[in-house]
Amino acid sequence: MIVLFLFKNYVTPYIRKKGENLATKQDIRKITDEIEKVRSVYAKHLEDISQQNRLILEQAKQKHELRVAALDRRLEAHQQAFTLWRRLLHKVHDEEIGKIVLECQEWWVKNCLYLDAESRAAFRDAYHAAFLHRDLVDGYRGNPEGSEKIIENFKVITDAGEQIVEAAELPSLGEKEYKPIDPPESVED
Repeated sequence: MIVLFLFKNYVTPYIRKKGENLATKQDIRKITDEIEKVRSVYAKHLEDISQQNRLILEQAKQKHELRVAALDRRLEAHQQAFTLWRRLLHKVHDEEIGKIVLECQEWWVKNCLYLDAESRAAFRDAYHAAFLHRDLVDGYRGNPEGSEKIIENFKVITDAGEQIVEAAELPSLGEKEYKPIDPPESVED
């Protein structure tokens, strides 16, 4: 009886508690394994995202370095295009327009890639229009219907200058940039 009493009151609860502890350990091991699997999946996902971000940043850095390297040459090309455009504009009604147009074409072939896409097209269109302008004026002289074509053609020429200036995107020097230079005050005799 005593043995049965001891077995029932002490040994059975002890074995039951040991079984519960073993089951808890097994459950904890399963949960820990699941947590580690999830951590592993997230760590892999984070590493993939980090790698993608590094690639994107590297590409952006290379693109930026290329832009900076070409910046001086680009500004120079826009300035040269503007200078040629001014000559073209001033000679549009002159007999020398053919020589200026050829000069513009040669320059464009050698430098067009340094201009932005809009300036490139505007410059090309301007020297084409300048070459045709004199013939348009002569062909439509006295014809009111032709004046619209002449005005349209001349607008193609004039708009190119504005496009080239806009494309250079130089920062403003401030509000004094637009003020006329004041003449020195005259000295009274």
